[in-house]
Amino acid sequence: MLGLNIEETRIYQDLERQTKLKAAARLLSMGYSITEVAKAVDLSVEEVTKEVVNYQTHTGQDVRTD
Repeated sequence: MLGLNIEETRIYQDLERQTKLKAAARLLSMGYSITEVAKAVDLSVEEVTKEVVNYQTHTGQDVRTD
C-alpha cells in the first residue's frame, strides 16, 4: 500500500465516530446516563451531551443526566 494504516484514514475515523454516536443514542434511549454512555462508547461527556440534545429534539423524550 502507500504506507497508510487503515485506522489513520479519514473515512475510517468518520465511520468509527458515527458508530460511537449511534451506540450512544441507543444507550441513551435505554435509559443510561450521559456519564455511563460516555464511558461505554469512549466519547467525552460533551460529545454525548450533543447527542442528547439531538435525541431529545427528534424524540421529545428526556434522558438521564446523573
